[in-house]
Amino acid sequence: MKNNLGSISLLIAFGGLVLFESLLRFGIINHQAWHIVTAGFEAATIGGFADWFAVSALFHEIPIPFVRKHTNIIAKNREKLTEGIVDLVTNKWLSPEIITEKLQQVDLAKTILDFLQQPKNQQNALRIIQDIAMKFVNELDNPAFAKALQKIIKEQIATIDLNTPVGNWMENAIKNGDHHKIWELIIEETAHSIANPETKNLLLEKLSVVAEEYGHKGFLKKATLFLAKKSGGIDLDIISEELLEKATEILKEAKTDPSHPIRLKFDTWILEFAHQLTAGDEKATQLIDNLKETAMQHIASENVIEKLLQNSKQTLASQLQNEESSLVQFFISNAKKLIDDLNQDAAAQQKMNNWMRTTISEMLVKFHSEIGNMVRESMMKLNNKELVAQIEDKVGNDLQYIRLNGAVVGGLVGVILALLKLL
Repeated sequence: MKNNLGSISLLIAFGGLVLFESLLRFGIINHQAWHIVTAGFEAATIGGFADWFAVSALFHEIPIPFVRKHTNIIAKNREKLTEGIVDLVTNKWLSPEIITEKLQQVDLAKTILDFLQQPKNQQNALRIIQDIAMKFVNELDNPAFAKALQKIIKEQIATIDLNTPVGNWMENAIKNGDHHKIWELIIEETAHSIANPETKNLLLEKLSVVAEEYGHKGFLKKATLFLAKKSGGIDLDIISEELLEKATEILKEAKTDPSHPIRLKFDTWILEFAHQLTAGDEKATQLIDNLKETAMQHIASENVIEKLLQNSKQTLASQLQNEESSLVQFFISNAKKLIDDLNQDAAAQQKMNNWMRTTISEMLVKFHSEIGNMVRESMMKLNNKELVAQIEDKVGNDLQYIRLNGAVVGGLVGVILALLKLL
C-alpha cells in the first residue's frame, strides 16, 4: 500500500503559498524575507504539481486536451514493457551463461546429500518414491505390459546360450554326487508307479498282445502257445506279477546303491550329453533349443507372465504400503548406506556435480525460451487495470518520494532565485 507523502507535501506547499501570499496582499507582513519564503512555497507548489503529473501520467489517463495522449503510459505501452522485461530476464538476469556460472559456484551434490541426511527430508523422499513405485506397480497387470514383457523374455531366452552352463552344471553335478538325491526320488516314484494296479493291468495287456502276435508267426508256435495256456504252462497274470516284482527289486537295489549298473549307465549317458552340450554338438543343442521353445509356448498359452504380474502386483503393493515391510526397510537401509558412502567419496561427489551441471546447462540452452514465455504469459494474463495496480503497488512508495523531492527541491530553487533577485 503506497503512502501519501507526495500528496501531503503538495498540500503543504500549496497551503503555504496561499497563506503567505494572502498575508502579503493584506499587508500583514511586508518584510523582504517573507517574499523569499513565499517564492519558495510557490516554486515548491509548481515542482509538486509537475511531479504529480509525471507520476500520475505513468499509471492513469489525465483528461487534459492535447496532453492526455501522452498519459497512461504503462497501459498504452504494455507490449513494449512486457517484451522489455522478457528480454531483461532471459538475456540479462537469467541468461544461460549467468546461470551456468552460478552453478559452478554451488556444490550441488553436497547440498543434496546434506538435505537427504535430515530424517524429515528422508521421510518425504521415501513417500515420493513410494508414490512413484505404486503408480508403476498399479500398471503391472496391464495386458500390454505383460505382452511386452513376454516378448522381451522370449527374445532374451532365444539369444542366451544355455548349452555351456547347463552342460557344465550337469557334469559338475555328476562328479560331485549332487545328483544322487534326484536319482533316489526318481527311483522311488518309479517304484510307486510299478506297484500301482493300473501298471499291472497295462503290462498284462501288453503281454497278451505279444503272445497273440507270437501265435501268428506260425502254426507250430500257435499250437504250442494254445497247449501251454490250456495246460497252465503259461500264466500271463503270474508272469506280469513276477516281472513287476523283479523290476521293484532292481529299483530298490538301485536306490540304495550309487554304483548300481543302472545308475552308472544313466550317469554315463548324462556325462556324455553334458560333454556334447559344452562342445556344441548340433543334436544336443537342438534339444535344449526345443526345450526353450516349448517352455516359452507353454508360458504364453497358460498366460504365466500375466498371472505372475498379477500376483507380483498384490505382493509389491502390500509391501510398499507398509513402511515396516522388508522391501521398504531394505530400500531405506541401502539408501542410507549409499548416502553415507557418497558423503565419504569426494570423487563420486565431483562426478555428480559435473553430471548435474552439464545436464542443467544443456536443458537451459534447450528450454531457455520457456523462461521468457512464462514471464510473457504471466503478464498477458493481467488486464490493464491489474497490471497498473501491481506495478503501482511495488513502486508506489518510491514514486511518492519523487513527488516529495520535487516539492522540496522546487522550494529550495525558488528561495535561491528569490535571493538572487533581491541581491
